Amino acid sequence: MVPTRLNVTLSQLEALIAAADTGSLSNAAAALHTSQSNVSVSMAKLERLLGVELLVRYRSKGVGMTAIGQEIATRAKEIVNAVRDLEHAASGELDELQGALRIGCFLPLTPFYIPRLMADIRERSTTMDLVIREGTQDMLQRAVFEGELDLALVYDRDLPDQLDFHPLASVWPYVIVPPHSALADRSAVSLAELSTHTMVNYELTFTAGRAYELFEAARVALPNEMRATSLDSVRALVAAGVGFSILNQRWGTNITADGAEVVPVEILDDVEPMRLGVITRARTRSARVTLAISLLRAQAQRRHSEGDRRAK
Repeated sequence: MVPTRLNVTLSQLEALIAAADTGSLSNAAAALHTSQSNVSVSMAKLERLLGVELLVRYRSKGVGMTAIGQEIATRAKEIVNAVRDLEHAASGELDELQGALRIGCFLPLTPFYIPRLMADIRERSTTMDLVIREGTQDMLQRAVFEGELDLALVYDRDLPDQLDFHPLASVWPYVIVPPHSALADRSAVSLAELSTHTMVNYELTFTAGRAYELFEAARVALPNEMRATSLDSVRALVAAGVGFSILNQRWGTNITADGAEVVPVEILDDVEPMRLGVITRARTRSARVTLAISLLRAQAQRRHSEGDRRAK
């Protein structure tokens, strides 16, 4: 028979989540502002109710998760976050521009979008507390899924079905070359021509891989590569004549950090754009999240209108 009432409690699920995240019952108790004995009792009851072992207890080394324990902890986060959404809706918080808004941003996108977003939000509300976290695509997806972030600005690459993607704009790649290069006088250049030069690539795996995908899709030989650890370094190396680079976001200046210059050139090939957008966990969004998406969409559409693609 299906039971008519739930035996598992939210406090037990919160204890499991805290134990999984912190790796010890004492740290879990501290995170939940309760005693270790309360957490131990909650875990014991939860294991008894579910009939499975969730934790592996080590002497003086905290706790580890069993395979089924880790799976249940992941599902528990979904349940707890759903209940929090329900509480927010019941209290009317979804209709108010106040409280914390936790925003994630793919690291290379931060300087292009986050400062303007913060300024725009503060013009509309002085009661919102903005929390910004930068990270890789994978890190941000996980943080949104687990409820640690309300939204994140990312590209639509390898996104899980459990997250909602809200498209903002299509982003076409382009090339930067040094001003003394023969390519600098061109309005557009082919990937085949670029393959004979050195490509200065941003070290971040996602960004570097995207550049190589363009050559592979065009069935063109891959160029020699040099990697740099920041986009500022990429642009400075190109300005110094090391090679070219393929970028996605349009910079507000062609001047590099050291006062040199790069020249933007369009890609002649018919390349596919990436979609820039926002990921959220729940379909029901707060007024804060809705405002942030609206402001980011306005920014993205200004930056990436069809007129930005001047090839051919």
